[in-house]
Amino acid sequence: MTVTSSTLFGTDGVRGIPGTAPLDERTLVGLGVAVVRTLGSDDAPVRVCLGRDTRESGPWVAQQLVRGLVWAGAQVTDGGVLSTPALACATRDGGFDAGLVVSASHNPFQDNGVKVFTRTGEKADDDLESRLAATALSDRWSVPPAADMDAVSESVAADYVTRVTGLFDGVPIPAGFRLVLDCANGATSALAPQVFRAVGFGPTVLHDRPDGRNINLACGSTHPESLAHAVVDQQARLGAAFDGDGDRVVFVDHRGAVVDGDAVLLIAARRLLAAGRLPHRGVVATVMSNIGLDRALRADGMALHRCAVGDRAVWSEMTRRGLGLGGEQSGHIIVADHLPTGDGLATALLIIRAVIETGRELSELAADLVASPQVLVNVRVRERVPLDGLPAVSRLVRAAERQLADAGRVLVRYSGTEPLLRVMIEGPDQTTIQGLADEIAGQVEADVGLPDPQEEPCV
Repeated sequence: MTVTSSTLFGTDGVRGIPGTAPLDERTLVGLGVAVVRTLGSDDAPVRVCLGRDTRESGPWVAQQLVRGLVWAGAQVTDGGVLSTPALACATRDGGFDAGLVVSASHNPFQDNGVKVFTRTGEKADDDLESRLAATALSDRWSVPPAADMDAVSESVAADYVTRVTGLFDGVPIPAGFRLVLDCANGATSALAPQVFRAVGFGPTVLHDRPDGRNINLACGSTHPESLAHAVVDQQARLGAAFDGDGDRVVFVDHRGAVVDGDAVLLIAARRLLAAGRLPHRGVVATVMSNIGLDRALRADGMALHRCAVGDRAVWSEMTRRGLGLGGEQSGHIIVADHLPTGDGLATALLIIRAVIETGRELSELAADLVASPQVLVNVRVRERVPLDGLPAVSRLVRAAERQLADAGRVLVRYSGTEPLLRVMIEGPDQTTIQGLADEIAGQVEADVGLPDPQEEPCV
């Protein structure tokens, strides 16, 4: 794979398979050099905070970054296993010049990645990523192997725990309130139980024993089935499933039904509006969010503003419009006066607080979102051929759009973080849209598809 300055970063940082481009040794070392040279100053040494999720490749990826960082003059604090929002908080509140998270989020363990945060706790924007890539891939630096290029290990999560638990101040927990958490064998495996016990819960915790290879494996936010079974079996009020790096969350209600990010955005918007924390009565969501969210918000006098997929796009639109809430159907929820990035633990506390203070079950709160039938089909692809280079697929897309007309939407796009093409269709009935989506997906699979990797159950 040839990596260029325009392809090093995807929609959520650098992603790939460790040891191969773009996560090969030289590129990772170069990214460390680039962070110092791009975000540093002549006044003082650059301070960088580093965290990672639980993948077995994490320490190796982190060490290559440290080599470049230290060689270029940085002082590096290694926070160890740390969720993405905890790293963002530590970077901003700890006075660091930059933060780096080694994670591939919800991807399988074989993948990894690097996310770059600025001193404000925000993810690097397109301009900064372009400058970082140009330096990382240049031939104007050469870092020799050196055994003493190490970071200082230090726990940096305390301020984050204080900030998150503060979101639940003054909330009495009803007797017998049972809660189940799924930590995806990822970065929240220790952090989530600590936070929820600190505010007074005694949660049942699933998938909190990472072994380097079981992160996201048939568990977490992308696989909430075992969580749903546990909630029903234990007669819990609800369950929350985090992803591998802890910046997203998906819920299940007391009946085991999944509650996605669209319903969470509606519940959160209503709560923040009542608390005077929803500027301009506006919410940001991506093009993937169901049109039912738009209708529900408008019925309550709020406006939905759509943006491209990705939490960076959500935050950019929130900033541009001066809004306080945004998110994705997948469970990334950003509350601006908390952190400028998604935070699964904070979102979970916000929703649980809504359940307690309204006296309504999560299923009731979520039922206020009347979603239009929607289907999402993912197809693994061997390469990202532009859609206009797939004439048979393009013809099917245009035919689906003509058939649905004003009664639905067709969105076909490549994932920015995985080798997937996503086919999302909304329409008047499930049978119609499922048939259209399957037809398009089948043509994609015939043209550029790859077989699905075999998954094993989580342990």
